[in-house]
Amino acid sequence: MAPTVDDDSTATRAKQAISASGLSQRQLAATIGIDESKLSKSLAGRRNFTAAELVAVATTTGVTVQWLLGQESSVSATPPKLAAGLVNADGPTPRRLIVETAWDLFARLGYDSVRIADVAEAAGVSSASVHYYFPSKSGLFDATLGYSVKLAFDRQIAWLGDIPDPKRRLERLLELQSPVGRTARSEWSIWLQMWSRLALENESVPDYHASYDRWSRTVRATLEDGQASGVVRARDSAEMTDELTSVLDGFGVKVLTGVLDVATFRRRLSAYLNRSVFTNSDEEPS
Repeated sequence: MAPTVDDDSTATRAKQAISASGLSQRQLAATIGIDESKLSKSLAGRRNFTAAELVAVATTTGVTVQWLLGQESSVSATPPKLAAGLVNADGPTPRRLIVETAWDLFARLGYDSVRIADVAEAAGVSSASVHYYFPSKSGLFDATLGYSVKLAFDRQIAWLGDIPDPKRRLERLLELQSPVGRTARSEWSIWLQMWSRLALENESVPDYHASYDRWSRTVRATLEDGQASGVVRARDSAEMTDELTSVLDGFGVKVLTGVLDVATFRRRLSAYLNRSVFTNSDEEPS
């Protein structure tokens, strides 16, 4: 279930987002894979959107889940560029279409294999239009990192708000950010390619550190909630955050490259959490 909010507020915002996107309710229902009658009930405030539906509506219309819910949340740090909430306040734009199209192509085919002309063709715009918004391919690739951050933020806001137990919330947070499923694997592909670029001499990505810091702050806040309730070991939270994010990064790369299968990855991560992060009835917190 999605976090509890005022249904009318969420319904009103969802209708605003749909209107701004230029889609009809029928088109949106078909795009996100929901029965049109269910969508109508949700938009009328007679049915709650599920977490998955909130993410789908936000992704399709270009808004954030946080904006749809009309509330602030402590379960996930807000990306600086999304602080305003409504991403496509001026309606659908070629820039958004270009970024989302490039995100898919870069994630599947790789940065070096994708040309600006490929992005333009897939997006149904001219190469000149792409260059208008992004003078260079590297600038376009940088923008796809921001899109990946938005997708992750939406998932966290939608799925974590109804999990009061910090231990379960941390486990769910890590699952949501693992390279499992098509969307998450694509996000990881973008991150992995970004890391490769940053490893080269004189390469820089303006928003990288802010984006990774947002993720780290989300993990740290969740760990500190767990420490306050006694389910997470009483260690320095910054140190634990660096360690845990590094473990997930390493495991994630192995999954993405086929070194680890998903089942083994989950077992290894669970064992690490039980050994190094969580307290239990048989062992005093370190």
